[in-house]
Amino acid sequence: MKERATVNKVEGKYLSVAIAMHDGCASCINNSCKNGRSDLRAYNRDGLEIAEGDQVEIEIAGTEQARGALWVLGLPVVALFAGYGLGRVLFPASGEGPAVAAAGGLFALALAVGLLVQKGRRNDSLPIVTKKFSD
Repeated sequence: MKERATVNKVEGKYLSVAIAMHDGCASCINNSCKNGRSDLRAYNRDGLEIAEGDQVEIEIAGTEQARGALWVLGLPVVALFAGYGLGRVLFPASGEGPAVAAAGGLFALALAVGLLVQKGRRNDSLPIVTKKFSD
């Protein structure tokens, strides 16, 4: 996904950008896809010479989006089912309670692990500045 944005603030290799509204945005039924996106954080990985007010293109790689979703959503859902199955195996005569507790515990643990991994991958998950427009 590539978007054109205006640089609001420069902090070293990190930028605060506002995504530009396109011509077709006025006719969109949704009318909220870019509302509130005036202070998006982006990463200037290549060290382009950028100042406040410049127009830049930012991109979020599809693989990074999928990787983030896997860590924060996929892993906890798998852990939920695995925890339930583990609870049923470990406590077969105790009914549903221990299985549900094990599912909830493993889900919370996997969610915490996924969030910590994503926090450690902060630069990889930020939109990347790919080019500067010279209008």
